[in-house]
Amino acid sequence: MSLDAALSEKTLFDVVRDVWRAKFYLLFFGFIFAGMAFAFITMANQFYRAEMIIAPANHMGQGMQGASLIGEGSIRIRHEDLQSTAAFVRFESIYNGVSVASILVKDKEILAALAFDRAFEFSKAKTGWSAEVFSEYLKKRVKLEPISGTPLRKLIYLHPDPKFAAYMIGRVHSITDEIIRARISLETNERIRYLNNQMIATNNPDHRRSLVGLLMEQERLRMMVSLDQPYAANIIEPQSVSSRPRWPDPYVIYPVFIFAGLFLGFLIFGFVRHGRNE
Repeated sequence: MSLDAALSEKTLFDVVRDVWRAKFYLLFFGFIFAGMAFAFITMANQFYRAEMIIAPANHMGQGMQGASLIGEGSIRIRHEDLQSTAAFVRFESIYNGVSVASILVKDKEILAALAFDRAFEFSKAKTGWSAEVFSEYLKKRVKLEPISGTPLRKLIYLHPDPKFAAYMIGRVHSITDEIIRARISLETNERIRYLNNQMIATNNPDHRRSLVGLLMEQERLRMMVSLDQPYAANIIEPQSVSSRPRWPDPYVIYPVFIFAGLFLGFLIFGFVRHGRNE
């Protein structure tokens, strides 16, 4: 490194000295941006956070490994575990999809509340909600977050109306679960119909025993689907709403705005100083 380059490098003392020289710029723009932060918080709509904790549904037969550890029983139980996991994966995949949105968008209460879902009071409310547009809205606004180290998930939604926020995630859960239940029921009935036709068509005893086993499994699955309880996602903790608005958060807004003001003030000071030196 050359001597000239070494002399041109700034030390920590040089930086502190420059900051001190720019103090009036920093204070001026810091106060300006603090005022902008206050105006932003004052004009912004307040959003409450609703959340619900869900987990893969427990079907009949799960949790009974102690009663059947060998043979076909253990295989059946493991198969039910896989069915439960597969149903929950479906839930995670479609809760914000078009199939769910196409039903939610027909709810008049939801459409009415969406008119108030805007950043500021003077913002224009979005209209023309289609299933595709509402699905995009769900993907941005309704989140399914993992709870670390567990299969649990937290369903989260923010809205200016706390009661509607709770209603929304409840509807998202119930409709998604019912769609999965209806699809599984349709698939199961088709399999049962196919297996019954195969039973009639075959005379081989081994084939008939295999078909009987498959048919019994599908009949049990149809029984589980018909139960009046969540099929894909159990509600571990019902929907609840924060006691105070979660957005805008002054503990985030003020530091961000003030830091931006300080940075801009220091930058302008540097330009002014550079212009004077030239």
